[in-house]
Amino acid sequence: MEERTIYDVIIIGSGPGGMTAALYASRANLKTLILEKGVPGGELLNTSDVENYPGFSNISGPDLADNMYKGAMQFGAEYAYGNVSGIEVDGDLRIVHAGKKSYAAYAVVIATGSYHRKLGVPGEEEYAGRGVSYCAVCDGAFFKGSDLLVIGGGDSAVEEGTYLTQFANKVTIVHRRDALRAQKILQDRAFANEKMDFLWNKAVEEISGDEQKVTHVTLRDTQTQELSQVEAAGV
Repeated sequence: MEERTIYDVIIIGSGPGGMTAALYASRANLKTLILEKGVPGGELLNTSDVENYPGFSNISGPDLADNMYKGAMQFGAEYAYGNVSGIEVDGDLRIVHAGKKSYAAYAVVIATGSYHRKLGVPGEEEYAGRGVSYCAVCDGAFFKGSDLLVIGGGDSAVEEGTYLTQFANKVTIVHRRDALRAQKILQDRAFANEKMDFLWNKAVEEISGDEQKVTHVTLRDTQTQELSQVEAAGV
């Protein structure tokens, strides 16, 4: 029977957080394994350009992810593909189950990151990173002088929409109801901003483009079900 390798630490996830944990753990001479169900990099892989990371004036998300991966591996960390389905305790060990394999370690770091709340409409995945964005601070500067749509009516939507007015020609909040849910102070700032507009009782049906970037969005009126199109460079 093959003897099981016991790691000091297993890190679940290989986004920036997971790779940083692997770098520190392996540099401390801990036997380290990264388990990842996809490609190393996490949300960086969906970012076309990164201009706000120390040490780089501009670098693509995938290139930065590759640099992080190389850094995480330089002190002997190991990497394995696996979709983790469970963790159980066996004395001092933690047994991590991933697919048909199991791995043992004295400690487990869960660095699975977060997932953006997506619309689930046609065109969203196709134009991710090419007009579809989930982070105004990350990507706002790429939309200078453009007309943008922000979907939602809560704090996040209103805050990010207001932030985007620093760069955009116009920012339109698209909300499926007839009133915002954001805090009143955020609403007041948004309503007072000359660059902001609002489309009420509208839901996104489809995001369309020219195969290179987003050009327009199809909206459905939540009361009449009527469809309309709005030109936009980003969503």
